[in-house]
Amino acid sequence: MTLVVKKTTRLVGELTVDGTVVKTITVELDDKAMPTVTEWTNDEALYAAHRKEMRKQKKEFDDKRFALEDAILAELEESED
Repeated sequence: MTLVVKKTTRLVGELTVDGTVVKTITVELDDKAMPTVTEWTNDEALYAAHRKEMRKQKKEFDDKRFALEDAILAELEESED
């Protein structure tokens, strides 16, 4: 038997309108920066009414996600050198 330890990074985004969580996005990144993405809409009516703002917030979340992926990949490249 052997202990296996895996490093993961989890990022959670809550897209909100007036303090109400409208949509939640979760990204789990493994040690190779491979993502598992889960999204769910908590309030479809608010999402539909504020679609433009929801897309803006999702883009902000995606930018943070991609920056995190890039940081993990940079660490991997450094460790290979």
